[in-house]
Amino acid sequence: MLRPIFAAFITLALVGDARIFLFVVNHLVFGGHREEKSRWHWLLYAVPPLLLALTALFWPLNQWVERLLATPAIERIAPERLEEIAWTLALAKAGAAWLIIAAGVGSYWILDRIRVTAFGEPPVDGTRTLPSVDGKFDLEITRHEVFIDDLPAPFDGYRIAFLTDTHIAPFVRRAYYDEIAAQVRRIEPDLILFGGDFVSFRNHIPLLPDRLAGLSAKDGMYAVLGNHDYWTDAPRVIATLETIGIRFLTNAHVMLARGGARLPLAGIDEIYRGTPDLDAAFAGIAAGAPCIAFTHHPDLIDVVRRRVDLLLCGHTHGGQIRFPFFGAVVVPSKHEATYATGFHRVGAVLMYVSRGIGAIPPVRILCRPEIAAFTLRRS
Repeated sequence: MLRPIFAAFITLALVGDARIFLFVVNHLVFGGHREEKSRWHWLLYAVPPLLLALTALFWPLNQWVERLLATPAIERIAPERLEEIAWTLALAKAGAAWLIIAAGVGSYWILDRIRVTAFGEPPVDGTRTLPSVDGKFDLEITRHEVFIDDLPAPFDGYRIAFLTDTHIAPFVRRAYYDEIAAQVRRIEPDLILFGGDFVSFRNHIPLLPDRLAGLSAKDGMYAVLGNHDYWTDAPRVIATLETIGIRFLTNAHVMLARGGARLPLAGIDEIYRGTPDLDAAFAGIAAGAPCIAFTHHPDLIDVVRRRVDLLLCGHTHGGQIRFPFFGAVVVPSKHEATYATGFHRVGAVLMYVSRGIGAIPPVRILCRPEIAAFTLRRS
Protein backbone atom coordinates (compact mmCIF):
# COMPACT_ATOMS: atom_id res chain seq x y z
CA MET A 1 0.00 0.00 0.00
CA LEU A 2 2.80 2.41 0.89
CA ARG A 3 4.75 1.87 -2.30
CA PRO A 4 1.94 3.04 -4.63
CA ILE A 5 1.49 6.12 -2.43
CA PHE A 6 5.22 6.89 -2.60
CA ALA A 7 5.17 6.35 -6.36
CA ALA A 8 2.18 8.69 -6.83
CA PHE A 9 3.75 11.41 -4.68
CA ILE A 10 7.08 11.17 -6.46
CA THR A 11 5.40 11.29 -9.88
CA LEU A 12 3.44 14.40 -8.91
CA ALA A 13 6.58 15.92 -7.40
CA LEU A 14 8.52 15.38 -10.63
CA VAL A 15 5.70 17.06 -12.58
CA GLY A 16 5.86 19.89 -10.05
CA ASP A 17 9.64 20.11 -10.49
CA ALA A 18 9.13 20.50 -14.23
CA ARG A 19 6.57 23.26 -13.67
CA ILE A 20 8.85 25.12 -11.26
CA PHE A 21 11.71 24.86 -13.76
CA LEU A 22 9.48 26.29 -16.51
CA PHE A 23 8.49 29.16 -14.21
CA VAL A 24 12.16 30.03 -13.70
CA VAL A 25 12.91 29.72 -17.44
CA ASN A 26 9.96 31.85 -18.56
CA HIS A 27 10.41 34.57 -15.97
CA LEU A 28 14.18 34.86 -15.65
CA VAL A 29 16.04 33.15 -18.49
CA PHE A 30 13.74 34.09 -21.40
CA GLY A 31 11.85 36.90 -19.70
CA GLY A 32 12.26 40.65 -19.70
CA HIS A 33 16.02 41.09 -20.08
CA ARG A 34 17.37 43.90 -22.25
CA GLU A 35 20.53 42.12 -23.35
CA GLU A 36 20.39 39.24 -25.83
CA LYS A 37 21.82 36.71 -23.39
CA SER A 38 20.20 36.84 -19.97
CA ARG A 39 22.47 37.08 -16.96
CA TRP A 40 20.31 34.28 -15.53
CA HIS A 41 21.19 31.91 -18.39
CA TRP A 42 23.11 29.66 -15.99
CA LEU A 43 19.83 28.72 -14.29
CA LEU A 44 19.06 26.50 -17.28
CA TYR A 45 21.77 24.15 -16.06
CA ALA A 46 21.65 24.73 -12.30
CA VAL A 47 17.94 24.45 -11.53
CA PRO A 48 17.13 20.92 -12.86
CA PRO A 49 19.74 19.07 -10.73
CA LEU A 50 18.82 21.18 -7.71
CA LEU A 51 15.13 20.29 -8.03
CA LEU A 52 15.91 16.62 -8.53
CA ALA A 53 18.23 16.63 -5.50
CA LEU A 54 15.51 18.17 -3.32
CA THR A 55 13.02 15.56 -4.49
CA ALA A 56 15.55 12.77 -3.90
CA LEU A 57 15.80 13.76 -0.22
CA PHE A 58 12.56 11.92 0.26
CA TRP A 59 14.26 8.62 -0.55
CA PRO A 60 15.74 8.15 2.98
CA LEU A 61 12.23 8.24 4.46
CA ASN A 62 11.03 5.65 1.99
CA GLN A 63 13.98 3.40 2.85
CA TRP A 64 13.57 3.97 6.57
CA VAL A 65 9.88 3.07 6.57
CA GLU A 66 10.52 -0.12 4.59
CA ARG A 67 13.35 -1.19 6.89
CA LEU A 68 11.36 -0.32 10.00
CA LEU A 69 8.46 -2.46 8.90
CA ALA A 70 10.83 -5.36 8.16
CA THR A 71 12.62 -5.15 11.56
CA PRO A 72 11.38 -6.99 14.66
CA ALA A 73 9.86 -4.64 17.20
CA ILE A 74 12.53 -5.23 19.86
CA GLU A 75 15.32 -4.19 17.46
CA ARG A 76 13.61 -0.91 16.53
CA ILE A 77 14.53 0.64 19.87
CA ALA A 78 18.19 -0.41 19.92
CA PRO A 79 20.63 2.57 20.40
CA GLU A 80 22.32 2.12 17.04
CA ARG A 81 18.90 1.96 15.37
CA LEU A 82 17.79 5.16 17.07
CA GLU A 83 20.98 6.97 15.97
CA GLU A 84 20.41 5.87 12.39
CA ILE A 85 16.80 7.01 12.60
CA ALA A 86 17.87 10.50 13.77
CA TRP A 87 19.92 11.47 10.74
CA THR A 88 17.61 9.67 8.35
CA LEU A 89 14.62 11.58 9.68
CA ALA A 90 16.47 14.90 9.36
CA LEU A 91 16.91 14.32 5.64
CA ALA A 92 13.47 12.84 5.33
CA LYS A 93 11.79 15.89 6.87
CA ALA A 94 13.43 18.19 4.34
CA GLY A 95 12.59 15.78 1.53
CA ALA A 96 9.00 15.32 2.72
CA ALA A 97 8.48 19.08 2.90
CA TRP A 98 9.77 19.58 -0.63
CA LEU A 99 7.81 16.58 -1.88
CA ILE A 100 4.57 18.06 -0.55
CA ILE A 101 5.35 21.44 -2.16
CA ALA A 102 6.37 19.98 -5.51
CA ALA A 103 3.49 17.49 -5.56
CA GLY A 104 1.08 20.33 -4.81
CA VAL A 105 2.45 22.35 -7.73
CA GLY A 106 2.25 19.33 -10.00
CA SER A 107 -1.31 18.53 -8.93
CA TYR A 108 -2.47 22.10 -9.55
CA TRP A 109 -0.88 22.13 -13.01
CA ILE A 110 -2.53 18.83 -13.98
CA LEU A 111 -5.95 19.89 -12.66
CA ASP A 112 -5.74 23.21 -14.49
CA ARG A 113 -4.84 21.46 -17.74
CA ILE A 114 -7.77 19.06 -17.26
CA ARG A 115 -10.04 22.10 -16.88
CA VAL A 116 -8.72 23.74 -20.04
CA THR A 117 -8.79 20.48 -22.02
CA ALA A 118 -12.31 19.58 -20.92
CA PHE A 119 -13.98 22.98 -21.05
CA GLY A 120 -11.66 25.21 -23.08
CA GLU A 121 -11.23 28.91 -22.54
CA PRO A 122 -14.42 31.00 -22.39
CA PRO A 123 -15.11 33.17 -25.45
CA VAL A 124 -14.06 36.81 -25.24
CA ASP A 125 -16.90 39.32 -25.47
CA GLY A 126 -16.89 41.49 -28.54
CA THR A 127 -15.11 38.99 -30.76
CA ARG A 128 -16.03 36.25 -33.18
CA THR A 129 -13.55 33.80 -34.67
CA LEU A 130 -14.42 32.43 -38.10
CA PRO A 131 -13.14 29.19 -39.65
CA SER A 132 -9.48 29.54 -40.52
CA VAL A 133 -7.94 29.09 -43.96
CA ASP A 134 -5.18 26.56 -44.54
CA GLY A 135 -2.22 27.68 -46.61
CA LYS A 136 0.77 25.80 -47.90
CA PHE A 137 3.66 24.92 -45.57
CA ASP A 138 1.21 24.42 -42.68
CA LEU A 139 0.45 28.17 -42.65
CA GLU A 140 -2.83 29.06 -40.94
CA ILE A 141 -4.78 32.20 -41.75
CA THR A 142 -6.95 32.89 -38.72
CA ARG A 143 -9.98 35.12 -39.27
CA HIS A 144 -11.63 37.22 -36.61
CA GLU A 145 -14.32 39.86 -36.26
CA VAL A 146 -14.00 42.57 -33.61
CA PHE A 147 -17.19 44.40 -32.61
CA ILE A 148 -16.90 48.01 -31.48
CA ASP A 149 -20.06 49.82 -30.37
CA ASP A 150 -19.06 53.31 -31.47
CA LEU A 151 -16.85 52.41 -34.43
CA PRO A 152 -17.27 55.15 -37.06
CA ALA A 153 -19.70 53.79 -39.65
CA PRO A 154 -17.27 54.09 -42.61
CA PHE A 155 -14.90 51.68 -40.83
CA ASP A 156 -17.50 48.93 -40.58
CA GLY A 157 -15.91 46.02 -42.49
CA TYR A 158 -12.37 47.46 -42.25
CA ARG A 159 -9.81 44.67 -42.77
CA ILE A 160 -6.43 44.36 -41.03
CA ALA A 161 -3.73 41.78 -41.72
CA PHE A 162 -1.28 41.24 -38.87
CA LEU A 163 2.11 39.61 -39.47
CA THR A 164 4.65 39.24 -36.71
CA ASP A 165 7.86 37.42 -35.80
CA THR A 166 8.84 36.74 -39.39
CA HIS A 167 12.44 35.83 -38.40
CA ILE A 168 13.41 35.94 -42.06
CA ALA A 169 16.38 33.71 -42.84
CA PRO A 170 18.11 32.28 -45.92
CA PHE A 171 17.52 28.68 -44.83
CA VAL A 172 13.73 29.17 -45.07
CA ARG A 173 12.59 28.44 -48.61
CA ARG A 174 11.58 31.42 -50.72
CA ALA A 175 8.29 29.72 -51.63
CA TYR A 176 7.17 30.08 -48.00
CA TYR A 177 7.37 33.85 -48.18
CA ASP A 178 5.63 33.81 -51.57
CA GLU A 179 2.78 31.88 -49.95
CA ILE A 180 2.54 34.45 -47.16
CA ALA A 181 2.28 37.27 -49.69
CA ALA A 182 -0.33 35.37 -51.69
CA GLN A 183 -2.48 34.72 -48.61
CA VAL A 184 -2.26 38.36 -47.52
CA ARG A 185 -3.39 39.47 -50.96
CA ARG A 186 -6.41 37.16 -50.69
CA ILE A 187 -7.41 38.96 -47.48
CA GLU A 188 -7.51 42.24 -49.47
CA PRO A 189 -6.48 44.19 -46.36
CA ASP A 190 -7.08 47.86 -45.88
CA LEU A 191 -4.09 47.88 -43.53
CA ILE A 192 -1.07 45.65 -42.91
CA LEU A 193 0.63 45.70 -39.51
CA PHE A 194 3.95 44.09 -38.59
CA GLY A 195 4.64 43.15 -34.96
CA GLY A 196 8.45 43.10 -35.08
CA ASP A 197 11.20 40.48 -34.89
CA PHE A 198 11.81 40.70 -38.62
CA VAL A 199 15.17 38.93 -38.40
CA SER A 200 17.24 36.99 -35.88
CA PHE A 201 20.71 37.85 -37.18
CA ARG A 202 22.27 41.02 -38.59
CA ASN A 203 23.44 39.43 -41.84
CA HIS A 204 19.81 38.51 -42.66
CA ILE A 205 18.64 42.14 -42.80
CA PRO A 206 19.41 42.53 -46.56
CA LEU A 207 16.89 39.73 -47.24
CA LEU A 208 13.96 41.78 -45.97
CA PRO A 209 13.03 43.73 -49.13
CA ASP A 210 13.10 40.60 -51.27
CA ARG A 211 11.16 38.34 -48.90
CA LEU A 212 8.48 40.92 -48.09
CA ALA A 213 8.05 42.10 -51.66
CA GLY A 214 4.55 42.02 -53.05
CA LEU A 215 2.82 43.17 -49.87
CA SER A 216 0.64 46.27 -50.01
CA ALA A 217 -2.54 47.67 -48.50
CA LYS A 218 -4.88 50.56 -49.24
CA ASP A 219 -3.95 52.49 -46.11
CA GLY A 220 -0.35 51.40 -46.04
CA MET A 221 1.91 49.16 -43.97
CA TYR A 222 3.05 50.01 -40.44
CA ALA A 223 5.49 48.28 -38.11
CA VAL A 224 7.05 48.24 -34.65
CA LEU A 225 10.37 46.75 -33.59
CA GLY A 226 10.81 43.51 -31.65
CA ASN A 227 13.54 42.40 -29.27
CA HIS A 228 15.53 40.62 -31.99
CA ASP A 229 15.48 43.75 -34.14
CA TYR A 230 17.08 45.65 -31.27
CA TRP A 231 19.65 42.90 -30.74
CA THR A 232 20.65 42.93 -34.41
CA ASP A 233 20.61 46.51 -35.73
CA ALA A 234 17.37 48.44 -35.21
CA PRO A 235 18.27 51.54 -37.30
CA ARG A 236 19.31 49.33 -40.20
CA VAL A 237 16.11 47.26 -39.97
CA ILE A 238 14.04 50.46 -40.09
CA ALA A 239 16.00 51.94 -42.98
CA THR A 240 15.80 48.72 -44.99
CA LEU A 241 12.05 48.27 -44.56
CA GLU A 242 11.29 51.90 -45.29
CA THR A 243 12.61 51.30 -48.81
CA ILE A 244 9.62 49.03 -49.50
CA GLY A 245 7.04 51.38 -48.01
CA ILE A 246 6.81 50.11 -44.43
CA ARG A 247 6.49 52.95 -41.94
CA PHE A 248 7.49 52.51 -38.31
CA LEU A 249 5.24 53.82 -35.55
CA THR A 250 7.43 54.05 -32.47
CA ASN A 251 5.44 55.64 -29.65
CA ALA A 252 3.39 57.50 -32.23
CA HIS A 253 0.06 57.28 -33.96
CA VAL A 254 -1.61 58.06 -37.24
CA MET A 255 -5.23 58.77 -38.11
CA LEU A 256 -6.76 56.30 -40.51
CA ALA A 257 -9.32 57.98 -42.73
CA ARG A 258 -12.53 56.66 -44.26
CA GLY A 259 -15.30 58.82 -45.68
CA GLY A 260 -14.54 61.77 -43.44
CA ALA A 261 -14.26 59.58 -40.31
CA ARG A 262 -11.04 59.00 -38.37
CA LEU A 263 -9.73 56.01 -36.42
CA PRO A 264 -6.47 56.26 -34.44
CA LEU A 265 -3.75 53.66 -34.95
CA ALA A 266 -0.99 53.71 -32.30
CA GLY A 267 2.36 51.90 -32.35
CA ILE A 268 4.12 51.29 -29.02
CA ASP A 269 7.79 50.40 -28.59
CA GLU A 270 8.94 47.03 -27.21
CA ILE A 271 8.41 47.00 -23.47
CA TYR A 272 11.75 45.56 -22.33
CA ARG A 273 14.33 46.32 -25.02
CA GLY A 274 12.82 49.53 -26.36
CA THR A 275 11.51 52.63 -24.60
CA PRO A 276 7.71 52.46 -24.56
CA ASP A 277 6.00 55.80 -24.07
CA LEU A 278 2.24 55.42 -23.95
CA ASP A 279 1.65 59.12 -23.33
CA ALA A 280 3.41 59.94 -26.60
CA ALA A 281 1.76 57.10 -28.50
CA PHE A 282 -1.76 58.17 -27.51
CA ALA A 283 -1.15 61.93 -27.33
CA GLY A 284 -4.20 63.82 -28.56
CA ILE A 285 -6.43 60.71 -28.61
CA ALA A 286 -9.44 61.01 -26.29
CA ALA A 287 -9.30 58.33 -23.59
CA GLY A 288 -12.80 57.10 -24.41
CA ALA A 289 -12.47 57.20 -28.19
CA PRO A 290 -12.26 54.08 -30.38
CA CYS A 291 -8.63 53.16 -30.94
CA ILE A 292 -6.48 50.31 -32.22
CA ALA A 293 -2.83 49.75 -31.36
CA PHE A 294 0.01 47.30 -31.81
CA THR A 295 3.27 46.41 -30.11
CA HIS A 296 5.64 43.46 -29.97
CA HIS A 297 5.34 42.03 -26.45
CA PRO A 298 2.05 41.12 -24.72
CA ASP A 299 3.48 42.08 -21.31
CA LEU A 300 2.67 45.66 -22.31
CA ILE A 301 -0.89 44.87 -21.24
CA ASP A 302 0.19 45.53 -17.65
CA VAL A 303 0.85 49.23 -18.28
CA VAL A 304 -1.99 50.17 -20.65
CA ARG A 305 -4.49 52.22 -18.67
CA ARG A 306 -6.83 53.45 -21.40
CA ARG A 307 -9.37 52.07 -23.82
CA VAL A 308 -7.88 50.09 -26.69
CA ASP A 309 -10.40 48.26 -28.85
CA LEU A 310 -7.77 46.02 -30.40
CA LEU A 311 -4.17 45.66 -29.24
CA LEU A 312 -2.13 43.36 -31.50
CA CYS A 313 0.99 41.60 -30.18
CA GLY A 314 3.38 38.80 -31.05
CA HIS A 315 6.65 37.65 -29.45
CA THR A 316 5.42 34.39 -27.85
CA HIS A 317 5.30 32.30 -31.07
CA GLY A 318 2.29 30.68 -29.38
CA GLY A 319 4.79 28.65 -27.36
CA GLN A 320 6.35 27.36 -30.63
CA ILE A 321 6.72 23.82 -29.26
CA ARG A 322 3.52 22.62 -27.66
CA PHE A 323 2.85 19.31 -25.96
CA PRO A 324 -0.28 17.19 -25.94
CA PHE A 325 -2.33 17.98 -22.83
CA PHE A 326 0.20 20.46 -21.38
CA GLY A 327 0.12 22.86 -24.35
CA ALA A 328 2.62 25.72 -24.47
CA VAL A 329 5.27 25.31 -21.77
CA VAL A 330 8.11 27.69 -22.69
CA VAL A 331 6.60 31.15 -23.24
CA PRO A 332 8.94 34.14 -22.76
CA SER A 333 6.59 36.27 -20.71
CA LYS A 334 6.05 36.94 -17.03
CA HIS A 335 2.50 35.76 -17.64
CA GLU A 336 3.83 32.53 -19.18
CA ALA A 337 1.16 30.65 -21.18
CA THR A 338 -1.68 32.94 -20.02
CA TYR A 339 -1.08 35.22 -23.01
CA ALA A 340 0.58 32.72 -25.32
CA THR A 341 -1.96 33.17 -28.12
CA GLY A 342 -5.44 34.40 -28.94
CA PHE A 343 -7.83 37.02 -27.55
CA HIS A 344 -7.64 38.35 -24.00
CA ARG A 345 -9.69 41.14 -22.47
CA VAL A 346 -7.98 42.98 -19.62
CA GLY A 347 -9.90 45.96 -18.31
CA ALA A 348 -10.65 48.30 -21.20
CA VAL A 349 -8.15 46.56 -23.51
CA LEU A 350 -8.89 43.78 -26.00
CA MET A 351 -5.57 42.11 -26.83
CA TYR A 352 -4.80 39.54 -29.48
CA VAL A 353 -1.51 37.60 -29.41
CA SER A 354 -0.46 36.04 -32.71
CA ARG A 355 1.63 32.87 -33.00
CA GLY A 356 3.67 34.63 -35.69
CA ILE A 357 5.15 33.42 -38.95
CA GLY A 358 8.73 32.42 -38.20
CA ALA A 359 10.54 30.70 -35.37
CA ILE A 360 13.92 30.71 -33.68
CA PRO A 361 15.16 27.99 -33.71
CA PRO A 362 13.21 27.16 -36.91
CA VAL A 363 11.12 24.37 -35.38
CA ARG A 364 7.42 24.29 -34.54
CA ILE A 365 5.54 21.38 -33.00
CA LEU A 366 1.73 21.43 -32.68
CA CYS A 367 1.91 25.20 -33.15
CA ARG A 368 1.24 26.36 -36.70
CA PRO A 369 2.57 29.66 -38.07
CA GLU A 370 -0.16 32.27 -38.36
CA ILE A 371 -1.35 35.22 -40.38
CA ALA A 372 -4.07 36.91 -38.34
CA ALA A 373 -6.83 38.71 -40.26
CA PHE A 374 -9.30 41.04 -38.50
CA THR A 375 -12.48 42.68 -39.67
CA LEU A 376 -13.80 45.59 -37.62
CA ARG A 377 -17.56 45.62 -37.11
CA ARG A 378 -19.84 48.32 -35.80
CA SER A 379 -22.10 46.57 -33.29
